[in-house]
Parts: sequence; C-alpha cells; structure tokens
Amino acid sequence: MRAIGILLAFCGLSFSLGLEELISSAIEKNPRVSSKDYVVESAKLRLKSSQQLYYPEFFAVYRYSIQSERQSISIPSFGGLPPFEVRSSKRNYQNFQLGVRQVLYDGGFRSSSLDISKAQLRISEEDYRETVLEVKLEVIKAYLSVLSALELLEVVKKQKEAVEADLRQREAFFREGLIAITDVLQARVRLAEVQRDLREAEGNYKIALANLSRLTGIEEERLKALEPLNIKPELSSLEELIKTAIEKRPAIKALREKISFTQAQRRMESSKLYPKVFLEAVYNYSDQNPTVSPKGFFVLSAGVSLSFQSLSAYYSTLAFMQEEKSVKEDLRDLQQAIALRVKSAYENFLTAQDNLKVAEESVKFAEEFYRLSLEQYRNQIISGTDLLQAEASRTQALKSKVIAYYKLLEAYFELLREVGEL
Repeated sequence: MRAIGILLAFCGLSFSLGLEELISSAIEKNPRVSSKDYVVESAKLRLKSSQQLYYPEFFAVYRYSIQSERQSISIPSFGGLPPFEVRSSKRNYQNFQLGVRQVLYDGGFRSSSLDISKAQLRISEEDYRETVLEVKLEVIKAYLSVLSALELLEVVKKQKEAVEADLRQREAFFREGLIAITDVLQARVRLAEVQRDLREAEGNYKIALANLSRLTGIEEERLKALEPLNIKPELSSLEELIKTAIEKRPAIKALREKISFTQAQRRMESSKLYPKVFLEAVYNYSDQNPTVSPKGFFVLSAGVSLSFQSLSAYYSTLAFMQEEKSVKEDLRDLQQAIALRVKSAYENFLTAQDNLKVAEESVKFAEEFYRLSLEQYRNQIISGTDLLQAEASRTQALKSKVIAYYKLLEAYFELLREVGEL
C-alpha cells in the first residue's frame, strides 16, 4: 500500500504544471507574440532580398514595331542614269536584347540598403522580445493570482473548520447549561458568514483559473495541478538594476537600432548623388534592316551613369538627419522613463518586503492570541464574542500574510520586467 501511495504521489507531481510550461504555452498561442513573430520573419526575408542586390542584374527586352512607312536610301547614279533606292528598314520589325549588368560602384546604395534591412530585423526582434516580456508578466501575474486564490481558499476552509468546532463546543456547553442559547446562535451566525466567504473565495479561485486558461490556452482542469512557486527574491542595488535596464531592455535596444536605421536611410539618399559604374554584356538582335547582317551580335561595355532629380535627394538626406535627431531624443526620454519605472518598481518591492514582515509578525501574535482565547473560553473566562473576535483576527492575519507574500512576488517580477531580465 505504501508503494502504491508513493507511485500515486509521483504521478500527481509528474502531471503538475510549472511556471515555465505555462509561459511556453502562452508564448506559443498568444496572437500578439505570433504577430511579432511574423514581422521578424518578414524582416529576415527583406534582408535576403537586400543581399541579392550584390548579384548581377539580368534583363531581357523584346519589342515588335510597326512603322507607318518603309524607309529606303536613295543612291545617286552616274552617267545621267536615274538614282536607285535601297530599302533600309522593314515596315514591321522586331528587336530583342538579352544581357547581364554588374554594378561595380553605386555610391553606397547597396550597402545602405543592406544596413537598413539588418536594422529592421534587429528592431523587429527587439519588439518581439518586448512583447514576450509583457506576455510573460501577464502569465506570471495570473499564475500568482491562482496560487494566491487557492491559499486564501484554504485559509477560509480552515476558518470554517474552526468555527464548526466552536459551534459544536457551544452546543455541548448549552446542553450542560453552561451558556445561554444566544452564544450558540452567535456561532451559527458566524458560521453562515464564513460559508458566504468560502463561496466568494471559491468564485475568486475559479475566475483566476479561467484567466490563466485564457492566457495559456490550457484547460482549467489541468491548471488545478500547479507547481507551487518556491523562490527567494534577491536583487542587486538600484544603480545596478538601472544600468542593466538601460543595457538590456528590448524597447531601448529597438530605439538604438532605429537610429542605425535612419542613418542607413540617410546614406541611401546620399548615394543618389554619386555616379554609378557598371559592366554590361548584351546580346542584340534586330531584323529592322534587311540588308544588314548579321542580325544578332554581342556587346561588352563598361559605363558610368549619373541621374538625379533636382535637389530631391539632398533635401531627403537633410530630412533623415532631422529624423535621426528626433529618434535620439526619443531614446533619451525612454531611458529616463524606464529608469524612473525601475526606481518605482524597486520601491514597491521594498514596501512589499516590509509589508510581508509585518504580516508574518501579525500571524504569530494572532495565532497565540487565538490559542489563549480558546483556552480561556473553554475555562469560561471570556465570552463567546471574545473568542469569535480572536478567530476573526487570526483569519484576517492569515489572509493578509498570503496577500502580502504574493504582492511581494508580483512586485519582484514587475521589477524584473522593467529591468528586462524576466
């Protein structure tokens, strides 16, 4: 029998869900995360597209032309003979070109395009990580809410057991004529209140389960077997936390990459002001002139081209310079805002630590007070009202301890999210 019990206990643990599994499920099924993931994949494909700019350009052109009139060349004759004409082109003819062009120098257009794509990829990856941070925190809060609601439910159940035991004792005292019926009625009223609180605690637990199920996509029944969270929050100094946040927070990294993005855009616009050097190999075919042969031939050429539209590229370059300054200001503002949020979260954590210590002390005093009150009531030293007040104080202290503990964990994880190390 003992072996069977151990086996059942092991099976129960093996099917329990831990926080990491909950977070993995949420990340896999969350639509916001999926949307950011698609953006990352799109950026990767855009990067591959930019890399193709370094390969030769292939082109093919076919043209079928219809002229209004045939053209001919008039050749003068000698000796008084009339001139004669030679047809130089057909009325309907076709041209065909097939070639390959390799750009040797483009003023930095291709390298800038590649830098833009790389920056876009890094920005999308940091946006993805920032979204994952938000989803993780949502799941952790929901997970803590379930554990907290479950512990509060257990507190109310134990309170109900204590009140029921008190009621049975009062009924025994009443049968022996030691107390009045009003003491029994008072205990029954208290039991009804506790039953109401128990129903509310059960409802809160079900709501917490439903919320966690919504976030993770896991059935509520499976979520009833959660692994308890056993951690001891430990933090570095506030200065270290702020430094880490400035270095690692994905939102800050994304803005830094946006600066690189605008710089690359500026270089791309500037490249339009530079000449382009290229090497080209082309096969030409035309049957326009029936007297010319061969109809098709190869051409190998090197060339330089320069084209721009007024000062459009110049002003676009200046516009991107202003945009870069704007992003730098946004980055400075975000760094200050996140530093402030880290400070706020750090202070909330310290306050939660103090609240938990006070709650733990209160539980010790309330437990001792209830134990002494129960003894005194059994010895008819205090009234039933005094005992009920002691029991209510103990229950409230236990609830406050549960709430303070999970508030501390919530403050801890919120701080980690602000730092970027969740």
